[in-house]
Amino acid sequence: MSEIRMLRTFLAIEKHGTMAAAADRIALTHAAVGAQMRTLERVCQRQLFDRSGRSIQLNDAGRSIIEQARTVIAAYDSLLRGVADKHTIEGSITIGSTVSSMGFLAANVIRLKVPYPGLNVRLTHDSSPELERQVRAGEIDAAVIISEPRVTTLPESWERLYEEPLVLLANPAIAPADASVTSLLKRHPFIGFEKVSITGRHVSSVLRRLRVDVNPVLEMNSIAAIADLVRQNIGVSIVPRLRHAAWEDDPQLSVKLIPGATWRRHVAWYEFGRQPRATAIVKNQLLAALAD
Repeated sequence: MSEIRMLRTFLAIEKHGTMAAAADRIALTHAAVGAQMRTLERVCQRQLFDRSGRSIQLNDAGRSIIEQARTVIAAYDSLLRGVADKHTIEGSITIGSTVSSMGFLAANVIRLKVPYPGLNVRLTHDSSPELERQVRAGEIDAAVIISEPRVTTLPESWERLYEEPLVLLANPAIAPADASVTSLLKRHPFIGFEKVSITGRHVSSVLRRLRVDVNPVLEMNSIAAIADLVRQNIGVSIVPRLRHAAWEDDPQLSVKLIPGATWRRHVAWYEFGRQPRATAIVKNQLLAALAD
């Protein structure tokens, strides 16, 4: 429900102080957060933010609905739990994911074991196109996939979970703080991301925009494997900054933002047709984890 997502974003702004801080925390672009809040203001038929200063702040009207927003979110979450309890969520479902998002999915599925001990969630991994095919064929119930944003209608459902910007990964031994992205790309072997994938096509576009001729050493479709090769100083690479990987705290990795790069990889929840109630339980657990 878009209204619930807007209210979760609104409460994230209140919690973290600014739209920019909330955007970073819930893995949306600043523009997406701003668009959500403008829509929320239209729905509420009032201005909720003071935009007169350098930073956008909640105004009195915005502050006045904070408790109501919390009440609505709590009631919605309680409703889902109540429906689940009433119908006794038990049995097995299968949820797919790409390898790079599996840690996030698995950690949240484990959290469901306490409130839903009778629910068995089997996890499987594959490429996004294959996972989408499996969902449409009814071989699995839903999936966390990589996909470009799109508008879908029932029986197909696509809902964005979070976004990941492209960054350059390098070994700190060859990447001093003042080293530019273009100089690193020109001087060191390049580990490419699979060109036929959505991400690979956008990486190629970034290289063309930067007007850099790289020295490709190999091409892979695993971000974790690429990061490991960078740690071994095999080369540099451009990959999505995994939301749930603490690369900035890794002493063997240097992470550099790419000037002018605006594209972000979209990680989404995908389902098709009428789904078991249990899939909604998993999806809402993921959304709640992102909003915390």
